[in-house]
Amino acid sequence: MTKLSHAQAYAQFFEEMTPETIGSMKQFLADDVVFTDPFNTLHGPDAFVAIFTHMYAVMKNPRFDILDVGASERAGYIKWRMTGVLRSRPSFKIDLIGMSELKFDDAGLITAHFDHWDSANQLLAKLPAIGWFVRQLLQLFALPSPKTIMSGRR
Repeated sequence: MTKLSHAQAYAQFFEEMTPETIGSMKQFLADDVVFTDPFNTLHGPDAFVAIFTHMYAVMKNPRFDILDVGASERAGYIKWRMTGVLRSRPSFKIDLIGMSELKFDDAGLITAHFDHWDSANQLLAKLPAIGWFVRQLLQLFALPSPKTIMSGRR
């Protein structure tokens, strides 16, 4: 199998994943797998499965829609959209778009899964308590609009 076919099979697993099938994720993972996202760095298949078990515990109806899958000589890539609702706040809908970067060993097992997504804009800025501060911080680092630059104001 090629890196692309490994990435496609893995992506299909995520698209079809349920709480009942989550444990079978280990078939894709090397014993020394590393998982990172904006909030976690985990090592090993058990910790890897635990992050998605936790996802089902805190979210109602989480779902991954696979938008694209690609591969190069060095890695696989999956573009995805994750949706769902927080169990603790049913009015808070999750709608994230991100990219998973995958590294494979010679047997085609995943040794690293790096999730890249904008946690500030897509999540933190929407939270009630911290959202205002995050939005102010994002504005501080944003390029002013062309109209503001032309007028000399910021």
